Amino acid sequence: MPGDANDAFTLILEPVKRCNLSCRYCYSDGAGSGVMSRQTLQTALEKTARYAEEQGFREIHILWHGGEPLLAGLEFFRVAMKILHGLALDLRFHHYLQTNGLLLDHDFCAFFHDHEFQIGVSLDGPQVLHDSMRIGADGQGSHAAVLEKVRLLEEQGVSAGFNAVVTRRSLGQEQAIYRYFQGLGYGFRVNPMIPGRHPETSAPYLLKPGEYGAFLCRLFDAWAGTERRRVTVSPLALYLEAIAGGVPYECQQRQTCAGSHLGVKPSGDVVLCSRFETPLLGNIHDHEIGELVASPFCEDIRRRAEALSDCQKCMHRPICHGGCPLNALVFCHDHMAKDPFCKDYQLIFARIHRALADLQRTSPACPEP
Repeated sequence: MPGDANDAFTLILEPVKRCNLSCRYCYSDGAGSGVMSRQTLQTALEKTARYAEEQGFREIHILWHGGEPLLAGLEFFRVAMKILHGLALDLRFHHYLQTNGLLLDHDFCAFFHDHEFQIGVSLDGPQVLHDSMRIGADGQGSHAAVLEKVRLLEEQGVSAGFNAVVTRRSLGQEQAIYRYFQGLGYGFRVNPMIPGRHPETSAPYLLKPGEYGAFLCRLFDAWAGTERRRVTVSPLALYLEAIAGGVPYECQQRQTCAGSHLGVKPSGDVVLCSRFETPLLGNIHDHEIGELVASPFCEDIRRRAEALSDCQKCMHRPICHGGCPLNALVFCHDHMAKDPFCKDYQLIFARIHRALADLQRTSPACPEP
């Protein structure tokens, strides 16, 4: 039976590659305009469930991603629920959907409420920051429209949070970003920008080594210094748990994600996770999950942490393991390299260590029994 940190298998499904925005930092190739067929959807769900049971996983976490997944239409998701209901397996399914929010309507929100979806809405923070990056084909920002759609989620009582991409424009805005989401009353996650599919457009916004770490440290100070109405900030909360408990909670810092994660494209092509465009592991119609996770690429990922000689003596190795192979691939063109955000992780891990040490020094001693 997998351990506590790995008792869930994560399946990342991309119903469609298309998107209704033209964000400056988009990294998806956007290839193809078709929606995943029912046959591909059913095959992916059935094979994943079979593999999960065989391997002793207790849960399957399904992350609906894209592109913009809502472009697949509500009926696509209704079909998915019917397929899952028909599996009748002793597995728990949890659904997470990442969206820009613009296609949300009453019917979508009611469906998400009824099936207990957790919705991640892409929102980069205050309007001036968000609208400078997340734009439509007409060049106009989407901030106001996104907030209107969030109100629909609120009205239906759907569990939601926000995801913000950190670019060079985010630097120095940490207090403003935190106060913004705090004012909305929502937790949020920050992710560093990775190279986009149009380098001439995205390159000026890429972070330099150490800038993301400095951003996280300043964001941590804003978060940790909050006395009232504190909201959850990821990955900071996960890093804090990892450092306090000595076990990584963030998938990008686990020793390996091979064998517990899989991404399926609309065509049925399979990758390690949906953030990867290549290498392809095969097609879901042609292989069982066990064959796909035994591919040479996945075997590389399994041994990657031990192969990173620079990381062996690092004090943060037990909670980092060299970071995310996707970051290594897109920045260094080598999935076996260490995560190029290494310096950034060291900065934020050290900052959290100091905060915990300061807390221990200032906490009153426990009375003698």
